[in-house]
Amino acid sequence: MEYKVVYTKLFNRNLRDLAQQGQKKVVQAVRAAISEAGMTGGIASIPRTKHGETRMADVEKYDLSDGHRLVVQLVDGKAKVRAFLFAGSHDESDRWLDSHRNYRWIRSKTDGTLEFVQVTDSEEKQHVPADRIDLESPEDILALPLLRVLTEEEWTRLNLSPPTREFASSVSGNDYEQDAEGILERLNQLAGWDKAGIILDLLAHSQAREWPELHKRISLFCNDATLILPSQVAHAMLSPENSESFVTFDDADDFDNFFEKNSLADWMLFLHPTQKRVTDRDFKGPARLRGVSGSGKTSVLVHRARFLAKKYRLPVLLVTMTESMRKLLDRLADELCGVERSLIFTFTMSSLAKRVVDDLQPQLSSSYTLISQQQQDTLISTVSQHVRENPDFGRTPLHIMENGTLIQFLYDEISYVRGRLLPTELDQYLDTAAFNRRGRGFALNEMARAVVLEAIRFYEEALGRGLHLDHEGIVAEALKLLGSSSRDFNKPRCILCDEVQDLSQLEVALLGQLPTPSGALVAQAENGLFLAGDGAQTIYKRGFTLRRLGIDVSGRSFNLQKNYRNTYEILTAAFHLVSQYEFADVDEENIVKPSAPEFANRHGARPLMVSCSSLGEEAAIVAQMVRGSLNSGEIAGQICVIGPSAKSREEVQRALSNIGIAHTDLRQDADFESDRVKVSTIESAKGHEFGSVFIVGLVDGVLPNAGIAENEIPREAARLYVAMTRARNTLTLSYSPTGGYVASRFLLSIQPHCDEARVKNGQLQKLR
Repeated sequence: MEYKVVYTKLFNRNLRDLAQQGQKKVVQAVRAAISEAGMTGGIASIPRTKHGETRMADVEKYDLSDGHRLVVQLVDGKAKVRAFLFAGSHDESDRWLDSHRNYRWIRSKTDGTLEFVQVTDSEEKQHVPADRIDLESPEDILALPLLRVLTEEEWTRLNLSPPTREFASSVSGNDYEQDAEGILERLNQLAGWDKAGIILDLLAHSQAREWPELHKRISLFCNDATLILPSQVAHAMLSPENSESFVTFDDADDFDNFFEKNSLADWMLFLHPTQKRVTDRDFKGPARLRGVSGSGKTSVLVHRARFLAKKYRLPVLLVTMTESMRKLLDRLADELCGVERSLIFTFTMSSLAKRVVDDLQPQLSSSYTLISQQQQDTLISTVSQHVRENPDFGRTPLHIMENGTLIQFLYDEISYVRGRLLPTELDQYLDTAAFNRRGRGFALNEMARAVVLEAIRFYEEALGRGLHLDHEGIVAEALKLLGSSSRDFNKPRCILCDEVQDLSQLEVALLGQLPTPSGALVAQAENGLFLAGDGAQTIYKRGFTLRRLGIDVSGRSFNLQKNYRNTYEILTAAFHLVSQYEFADVDEENIVKPSAPEFANRHGARPLMVSCSSLGEEAAIVAQMVRGSLNSGEIAGQICVIGPSAKSREEVQRALSNIGIAHTDLRQDADFESDRVKVSTIESAKGHEFGSVFIVGLVDGVLPNAGIAENEIPREAARLYVAMTRARNTLTLSYSPTGGYVASRFLLSIQPHCDEARVKNGQLQKLR
């Protein structure tokens, strides 16, 4: 059974302040208490204070580490609903409770919204907080009347006598700080305790800059709002009309709001109950975790790595596809782990293969270099020319391809074949039964396969002459060494792999065949291999079959269906894009349409599609929108601009620089708390999440890519789906249908779920 937990915007700020003060243990203890209250209906992991608390009704006060306190209100004892109200040092908590002694929950009669408001309803309850010092407002503000924010209509509705209004309207912040008791005594003399009570409440709210509460207190006095009974508080907090004011732990919906801005790591590391059931479980063999975008697979991996490192006290590897994602895993492991952190190592698939080769054959490290992207592009062009010179070329389907299409085809085919077959196995490519090539737009006849195989051998020979290894080559070399080298190396006890759907057959084989310290293969050891991925997020032309690798996950396969990251509006548009296609469900033997995710209850603006006249105009308007996000308080590191093409990213970087916005390539800086806006490819953005995402340059020819086969459209749709689902709160997609490029066909698919605008005279103009 799961229980409701509610927390307020003020509580968000408390946790953020504690995180900024370096109180990591305190924040973790609070996070654990929230999780525990949501799952068990109680809090036993931290002790209650010895003397209890009487200043507020139904309050529980807990001792945290380093002299800190947690204040929780049991708003429904029967259903065990708790509201988390405050966390801070002992003195801060004491001041908060003292200043909130007369606070009550008030609900508006017109819209049902709830506020926590000071209500002094009797002379005996008149209370002046001991600490009224405002340390944030400048002196000129403190010299102004506190009730200057009241409208003339509100003054009229208070119905005060002229002397009372004159006095009340003259009280400044300095007056209230220095002599609140004298002010209260004077108000009692002028107006009696009932009117003095409400003016005292208004002064207190104004001094605390609680403007909504101030106006709601007047509404209560004027009978436009009502005090809510204790038995009704929980229901009111959980009602839709209060979704903007309260965050609810209902299987941890919207928990990202809890750790907003500077504490994104806490959100990314928070475990929901369904995730925790996978994290701390023992498996007799390899296990697989499938999960929709935003379901918390990364969180599960990091927590599980910690669990396994503590359990075995032996090395645990976290493996992913990109360097930016590896850096993120590194950061999250740093945030989560203590002593066991020294046993957790993060790798990209490339760096892991290189480490194996370097450890098992150190002399090879000095005799080869990894081929650069530019060198590989040049080599593939040479291979393309070599293929055209093959005497059988004209009798194959390849001869109808334009040069650019042939180059891309050879790039993909060479990568695919060499990611599935070792150099000694390449002849299997000629056997269509033994090597069933999936995912290509057209079948190659026997002669065409022979031409391509000869091209693959030509490519490998060229690598050898240049003393180069590419990614597939170093993976194959690592596998060969595992079977032949007697040299010892630092063996992992467990391997956890993210984005497994984008791995090749040989990459998965390498993971499974690494030996553990006991000598058993990782794929056969207890808790040895843990594979996480989502077929709908496949963006590379690879694929594998677990059965052929001897990796059996029967009875150890789990699925996370709930999306916690995106608003309902963003996920609706993104899922509509991919729901019409079929994908390999992690393993390519199972090709299905993606399962519909379970949507979080969090709502926001619909994605915005912006039409521009040029790519330069796209970049300029996006730069303006980024500046608007920064001016509204969003952290730069939580804003990402994704460009599918190099040209679009260059335009964006130029536009950001032109208006003085610091930016960086996500591959260089994955810190989501930094002061630099991220610019990224789709591939590098995988696994990350941001408050605001802008995707630029969405035209046919870029996404989907030019000359792509019809059967590869699903993979291109998956790439856009990945980019869209990086956004937690706001998503903007831009395009400029010029120069023969029309708007991406994918935008038509999501159009019903988006708002639209165009740029006119440098400004956004919403379309009807």
